[in-house]
Amino acid sequence: MGNYKSRPPSSCSDEFKKKISEGYSLARSRLNDDVKQRSASWTPLQNAAFDGRAEMFSSLLDDVEARAPHDLSLLHLIAAGHGAEQAEKLGVLFAACGTDEAKRRALLSHTTTHGFSALQLAIHKADVSVVSALLESGADPAFVGGPPALPALHIAAMAGSSPITRLLLRNGATVLATDSCQFTALHCAAYFGHESVMRELLAHGADPNMRGAVSDRPLHLAASKGAKAPVEALMEAGADPILTDDEANSALHFAAKAGHTSVIQLLLQRSPAPAKLLAMRNMYGDTALHVSCYAGRQEASKALVAAGASQFIAAENVFSETPLHAACTSGRSIELVAYLLRQSGVDPNCQGSDGHSPLHSACYHGHVAVVQFLLENGADQSLTARAEQRTATTVGGLAFAARAESIPSGSSLTPCSTNGATPGEEQLQTPVLWAYEKGHDRIVALLKHYANKQGNNDVCSEYSSGDSSYTPLPSPLGRLRSMTKEKADILQLRAALNANFHVNLSDVEFQEAIGSGSFGKVYRGTFKGRPVAIKRYRATAFGSKSEVDMLCREVSILCRVQHPNVLAFVGAALDDPSSFAIITEFVESGSLFSLLHEQKRVLECAFRLRIAMDVAQGMRYLHDGATKPVIHRDLNSHNILIHSSGRAVVADFGESRFAGAPEESNNMTKQPGNLRWMAPEVFSCAGRYDRRADVFSYALCVWELHSAELPFAHLKPAAAAAEMAYKRARPPLPSDSSPQFPDHVIRLLNTAWAHEPETRPDFSQIVTVLSPFVDREDAMDMSSSSSTLTRDSRGGGGAVSQLKTKWEQAPPTLPLPERDPLGRSSGIGGLHGWISTGTVEELRARLDKNGYIVQQF
Repeated sequence: MGNYKSRPPSSCSDEFKKKISEGYSLARSRLNDDVKQRSASWTPLQNAAFDGRAEMFSSLLDDVEARAPHDLSLLHLIAAGHGAEQAEKLGVLFAACGTDEAKRRALLSHTTTHGFSALQLAIHKADVSVVSALLESGADPAFVGGPPALPALHIAAMAGSSPITRLLLRNGATVLATDSCQFTALHCAAYFGHESVMRELLAHGADPNMRGAVSDRPLHLAASKGAKAPVEALMEAGADPILTDDEANSALHFAAKAGHTSVIQLLLQRSPAPAKLLAMRNMYGDTALHVSCYAGRQEASKALVAAGASQFIAAENVFSETPLHAACTSGRSIELVAYLLRQSGVDPNCQGSDGHSPLHSACYHGHVAVVQFLLENGADQSLTARAEQRTATTVGGLAFAARAESIPSGSSLTPCSTNGATPGEEQLQTPVLWAYEKGHDRIVALLKHYANKQGNNDVCSEYSSGDSSYTPLPSPLGRLRSMTKEKADILQLRAALNANFHVNLSDVEFQEAIGSGSFGKVYRGTFKGRPVAIKRYRATAFGSKSEVDMLCREVSILCRVQHPNVLAFVGAALDDPSSFAIITEFVESGSLFSLLHEQKRVLECAFRLRIAMDVAQGMRYLHDGATKPVIHRDLNSHNILIHSSGRAVVADFGESRFAGAPEESNNMTKQPGNLRWMAPEVFSCAGRYDRRADVFSYALCVWELHSAELPFAHLKPAAAAAEMAYKRARPPLPSDSSPQFPDHVIRLLNTAWAHEPETRPDFSQIVTVLSPFVDREDAMDMSSSSSTLTRDSRGGGGAVSQLKTKWEQAPPTLPLPERDPLGRSSGIGGLHGWISTGTVEELRARLDKNGYIVQQF
């Protein structure tokens, strides 16, 4: 069973459907942009091609190859235009080409700046006569335009034109051609709900069970859209409702999630095995009834129960949730909750395998009305769930733990059991603690009100003791200023932290702000004459337990680690919640992300290799060399900082964990860090993960370092993580080694970002792989510098801000950077030795066939 609190808010299927929607919206937007009239910027000839008379167009035609803005040819303008004589103008244009067949083919194959041919524009406009004329003139019906890559037949399916679809198919369009989502035209027609196009495609041999990129079928798309006629057309053609996508969702799951009652009934009526369809579970263990309840679809749930899903009304999914739990998690429909409670065998106090009840679910998600309804219908708020946190913390006599007196000793939890479980060493939590953890103060007050009304003081006693007037608001776990004393974690950290690391902020001189985040701001400053960075937490941030934990965790890790490639800890200010701060060494050149993507630096091959090596050495120390090994969990280019000497350090341990610590074991199933660099096993929440997740993130950083691009920059972070986790996609690598991607880097990446964690190397192996190449680069660099270069009178100085970007002109001569014992540049201006310089023309002259700048040695 999975951890309920780690249940993802959206599935891979949701992310992929969102990506599909965005892709088709982008295609439509670009097509609309290409067919937009721009009379003011067009010549009289171009305006005549778009909407003028054929006679006028013929008289003005003097150049068949004339181009309008957006690279629109006269043929595009005719196809995009409107008027009764557009097909006649096509004849005039082709007649002007005479016997020059190459010119005719060039017109037909020419594309706009968005990548669309004239035929595709005519299809988008649904102009049957122009499409017919273009096909007769030799236009390719199988042409793929974009991006996104769309065959002509898909555009006809999007437009919903069955006559054009028929024309394309009769002229050679391939019915099984796919787009970038691996959708056929039938998928596309089902997605947009065009029944007539679907029947045309099916009549010409389209496969109703064809798989998309994640095994999604046309029937899945039609069912999710809710139009009954397209579903009927597919079922008549042999679509199998039992087939599932990669998440094991059937068409019934999609219809249930969207709440399309008529489609649900149709699928069950036409299915050869309706009972099997009702019993099918997706990868999360959800039946169609679970899915409809999570979506708050009352009528769909009624239809499913009436059809026989009542036998699954007490079934649990992998997150220990029955359909009633699911409806309470959703909180979208009290009527649905009431309907489920009226069903035979449904108990408002049903506990899942982890002990959490429907009331827990509603409290955790902040659904006040659902909580009140459950309480009024017999929900017991003393029931306990097993916690994912460590044992209870006591501060000043206030016990933050669930009461377990009512749980019989020796009892066991079975699916949907109303009995408690033997807690053993585990902490147990009541619904009020779940509400408190998430900051739902109205629910906390509501639960206390019902407890007092019933004469039950248990809930109150969890938050107050004796004559204390303590009120647990606001939450979760209390803001520091409203607690009797500071939080236990802060007190424990303050006591455990070495005195040398205690810093009073009055001793720190603040300068300019250099960054910010949800926690607060980062400032540059000075402490005891040493330049430092001050990570200052907002006082308001401490209403959230996660912020307190992040501060405590980062300080507890930083004070225990010391390595040249790990950010050096100076101290922490922990005396006053309004001035909590972490003080570290100041790293002059900022983050690798800033160098690559904001300052657009072009890094020399040796520098890239040195950064990769430094990070690997830092991570090897964290994993294997530290007193308590650390798993970073958020390794990305934002958290790799570069000193002016070129030395890289690993930073930001807010999401990190001590490896193997018992109190952290349950935390190793959650999603921490930045999604774009996240390992598949972390994103998919498939179970526990370990230090190999850092190796995957490291591989993406190395790819980013060598390509100067974000991994999957065209996707949002969640979509990028889904691509890597579920489709096993990886950023592109050249087939052969190049100066930008040497052979040893390609081999390292292919192993380090392997899908199976156990096949990835550890950082000790990575350091061993990189060491020979780093030594060789250092030797070459030192030899070159000692033989030909001399320092000028200015020395090696100069601010980092004065470094040239790849589009700026370098000075006539470059000073020789100072060297540290490893052969790397040092001094504030040291990065000059690691960054490619030269005029724009010189840099362009060094581009290889792949668009990379060839390094010169």
